[in-house]
Amino acid sequence: MRLGTLILLVLLSIATPAFSGVINLRELNTIQLDATPKQVTSTVDGRRMYVLTQDNNLLVYTLGGELQGQLSVDPAIDRITPLGPQHLLLQKTAKKQAVIAIVEVSQPIDISNAPVLGDESAPVTLAVFDDFECPYCAKTVPLLKQVVEKYQGKVKLVFKNFPLTIHRDSRNAALTALAANKQGKFWNVYDLFYANYNSLNPQKIDELAAQTGLDMEQLKKDRLDPRLNAQIESDIAEGTRIGVRGTPTVFVNGRLLQERSMAGFSQLIDEELNRLSSPQKSGQ
Repeated sequence: MRLGTLILLVLLSIATPAFSGVINLRELNTIQLDATPKQVTSTVDGRRMYVLTQDNNLLVYTLGGELQGQLSVDPAIDRITPLGPQHLLLQKTAKKQAVIAIVEVSQPIDISNAPVLGDESAPVTLAVFDDFECPYCAKTVPLLKQVVEKYQGKVKLVFKNFPLTIHRDSRNAALTALAANKQGKFWNVYDLFYANYNSLNPQKIDELAAQTGLDMEQLKKDRLDPRLNAQIESDIAEGTRIGVRGTPTVFVNGRLLQERSMAGFSQLIDEELNRLSSPQKSGQ
């Protein structure tokens, strides 16, 4: 063997690492797609899976396999790349184009037992997943009231429970507020709890509730009603399923609000009012 060949073999043996580990691939879940895929991808946070189909549809799934919605897309789109929780980069190779788009999924939200502020027949629903010890929730209260006032008769505010485990007394506050709702005092308690969000404890919660003129003996009985605990658990489960990760999280007719400002609210509310009135216009 020539010296040069020997040196080359030695160098190759040094440069090529030897792996002794065993790689396993374990399938966690199989999702049966509703159409033949051209491409499958998911968001980094794992909350959504996108499927671009051969027949030019975009399907949106949860990673659990629940189909959240679908829509037809431009046949020129041949690749999609998630840019965040809602944004997509759409590649149109033949047209030499790249398009940034936002994908909104309107989530059905159960408001059947939830406290409502405003006209219950209002066409637009603001569903707010809240925690009574959350400083950001407390800061949002005046804005929510302004929105309901601005769109009087057109918008209603719905409270959904999402007490966070990091807040020791938020669940007790939620139970108390729901018990107060039985006496028609939910929103009175709501205002006082958020005005004192950073000092809530069992004694303070009862003191604030008493200030609203509640029958406290009845309140304490109602607070033990297992149906109220079940309602809170149901709200938490629903919120988790539709992507609530923190508070406050607001949905406008099921559409996730991205910007908590009057301009952000107005944009979605006006879009929903226009969308709801368009069938009437077309029929005239």
